[in-house]
Amino acid sequence: MKKKKIGILGLGGVGGFIGAPLAKAYANDPLVEIIFICRGITKETIDKEGLTLESVNGTYNVKPDVVSDDPEAIGTLDALIVATKSYGLIQALNSYEACISADTLIVTQQNMVNAKETILKNISINQDQIVEGCIYVASNIKSPGYIKHLGGPGTVHIGGDKQHEWIANLLQQGGVDTTFYAAIKPVLWKKFLFLSPSAAVTAAYNVTFGQLAQNEELMNLFESLMQEVQSLASKYGVNLKDEDTQAAIQLIKTLPLQSKSSFQLDVEKNPQKTEKAFLIDFMVENGAQLGVDVQNYQKVSSKINALVVI
Repeated sequence: MKKKKIGILGLGGVGGFIGAPLAKAYANDPLVEIIFICRGITKETIDKEGLTLESVNGTYNVKPDVVSDDPEAIGTLDALIVATKSYGLIQALNSYEACISADTLIVTQQNMVNAKETILKNISINQDQIVEGCIYVASNIKSPGYIKHLGGPGTVHIGGDKQHEWIANLLQQGGVDTTFYAAIKPVLWKKFLFLSPSAAVTAAYNVTFGQLAQNEELMNLFESLMQEVQSLASKYGVNLKDEDTQAAIQLIKTLPLQSKSSFQLDVEKNPQKTEKAFLIDFMVENGAQLGVDVQNYQKVSSKINALVVI
């Protein structure tokens, strides 16, 4: 049996959370090679000291088979798990074009519902090679090469052509809780239903999840934004149910009171480099194109723009 070469591109909160258990599980497996693709101080740290993952289940340190940012050293991959921010997706794929053959799977883990369309618009690749996905996890970089799992189930959801289910099995057997779907779009939209409105409100009004949950006016806005997501999703053939919105409302109420959305933190720390184009502008632009009333998204978008002076 041919060895499977699996690359994890981006060793931040998501990439590190996925990569650590894979490197641990397949450390001595002659049929699976785990490659961490990173650069700078992250690469140097992991190369010398390994990658550390701290979670409620314990803390451990691992070293993958290869740590590199050199396409030649990495070679042709069987699967490339892209764990960059949404705005870095295309640049990342262009940088490692030499590692992608006609048989390489591109597994996306971005906060977006249109990763496949974005890739096909910018990269010459067969659409069947793209395995879209998302992850439910709160994890971040404590320091280069050190990832802390803060919360969330840590479940990976991916989907695409049935013949590519092997990558889900490889992840599952490697200690990553993974589910494969024949139709992934409804799963992506269901996460977006919570992620986009919560990011929009917390950033626009500078409130924590706890403050949002306790503010009736902002919760009404949150629900209105979810209704706009529902309306746009229906234009793409995805039926988001009222029970999905209720689940999102309950989720807000269970999050730590002082916690902030990752988008909100990005707006605070580096407002010129955020996922606004994918979380908020996507709603505004596609709503206008498809005749969906997204007036609440337009309002919060303008408010965020004023805050960061884009």
